[in-house]
Amino acid sequence: MKLKSRKNVILIVILALSFVCFSCGDKKGKYASDGTYEIEISMEGGSGKAYILSPVSVTVSGGEIKAKLVWSSKNYDYMIVDGVKYTDENPGGESTFTVPVKTLDEPMKVIGDTVAMSTPHEIEYVIYWDGKNDSDEKSGKGDYSDAASSDASAADNKTSNDETSDNETSNNKTSDNETSAADYSELKQTGVTELKYAKRFTVTEYGEYKKIHIDNSGDYLLVPEHTPVPGNVPDDIIVLKQPFDRTYLVSTSAFDLVRQLDVLDSIRLLALPEDEWYVDEAREALASGSMLYAGKYKAPDYELILSEGANLAIENTMIYHEPEVREKLTELGIPVIIEASSYEEHPLGRLEWIKLYGILYDCEAVAEDYFESELKTIEPVMVKENTGKTVAFFHVTANGLINVRKPGDYIARMIGLSGGIYVPGGDIADDDGNTSTMNMQMEDFYATAKDADIIIYNSTIGGEIKSLDELLGKNSFFADFKAVKEKNVYCTSRNFFQQSTGVGRFMQDLDSVLAGRTEGLNYLNKVE
Repeated sequence: MKLKSRKNVILIVILALSFVCFSCGDKKGKYASDGTYEIEISMEGGSGKAYILSPVSVTVSGGEIKAKLVWSSKNYDYMIVDGVKYTDENPGGESTFTVPVKTLDEPMKVIGDTVAMSTPHEIEYVIYWDGKNDSDEKSGKGDYSDAASSDASAADNKTSNDETSDNETSNNKTSDNETSAADYSELKQTGVTELKYAKRFTVTEYGEYKKIHIDNSGDYLLVPEHTPVPGNVPDDIIVLKQPFDRTYLVSTSAFDLVRQLDVLDSIRLLALPEDEWYVDEAREALASGSMLYAGKYKAPDYELILSEGANLAIENTMIYHEPEVREKLTELGIPVIIEASSYEEHPLGRLEWIKLYGILYDCEAVAEDYFESELKTIEPVMVKENTGKTVAFFHVTANGLINVRKPGDYIARMIGLSGGIYVPGGDIADDDGNTSTMNMQMEDFYATAKDADIIIYNSTIGGEIKSLDELLGKNSFFADFKAVKEKNVYCTSRNFFQQSTGVGRFMQDLDSVLAGRTEGLNYLNKVE
């Protein structure tokens, strides 16, 4: 009886140990055995332009797990894992780190220190083993080979590096673990985006891809989410990989267009502080923290832009004067678009830029519907006969010059389409096609505009004027202007140029003041 009991005890112990061993092995899953494995990963954090090459070589030995992390960039000098700092093992080449891994069953949080910016910056990342996060499962990532040698992993990583240069300086020509489905030279044109008035951009369709040309900005290849980037894209074409859910938006004109598309959740960073915005949604977003101020266009906060993972920068044309800013953003792997709607001669061309943002943010139908609805507002004004009344539009600069719109500018065109005659008119020489305004001496402006029936003071730069005395304080010559004597002086509201979709309402304002009506104006205030 005692012998039998003893055997039972031994059997129970063996079963228990077997259960424990089975449980331990199950926690490591397919990587329970000692060896070197090649494991696919996906990542979150940073801009997404620099990333750890996948697959990762992982070694399991005696219960310890170590991973060799090779970056697509040469700019990481150290990593921090579980509070321990690990330095780059490959100075001069792709940054490489061998780090311990607690478990392959859970995501691993790490910190990478990049020296790509003016000062070193630590960025937090999350690594998903076997690509196990929602976005990668949707895109079909997560396949792996569970018994590959470290030599094979190194060979694969070398191939990946040969095919893609440091992503922080590559215009985003490739994306994580995607292989090209087609060669760029083999793409066939399938259509174009119809534009009725806009002349400063074009969109050509190549199946699911779109080639965008923007005057004085460049050529772009738009690649939909989960669609591979074509091979051999020419160096002078910038790849734009959707989605753009962390946009750094500098252009206030673009903000209003995006606002009408109801995709403001795609904008993360702005180039004006809260107190300089005249659009409610921008002020409220900055106050709540859903959008962040990232510095003026000529002095952006690169560290913030990179740490927030910006994946598109929409600049205004002032960037032409700060080319090094565009170069730096490109170096950081952030594609740059220069918004040029203000150079459209026809005001409806400026409004039609909403179609471009509809394409970028994948809501083309919404953009088309909005544009067509605005046409119905504007067309009744455009068909009216010319009143013969002259209108001057200007502001006084800090050094006393008169800044006017050139005759081909969209403001001048709106005055004409609304039934007025813009002055000064065709006598102005447009010797610089990159600007829509020019400065004049007061004597020259006086000669051409003193008999204007209506004068409109542009509040954009110097602010609004509330009285005729304020206008005369800027220059006493205005006392001799016909419009001043007859009190036909108006000033634009400060929100006018930030609300670029207000073309129709501004033309309605012009129609009203030309007819002598001063009630119910949207963007014009009478100055008395």
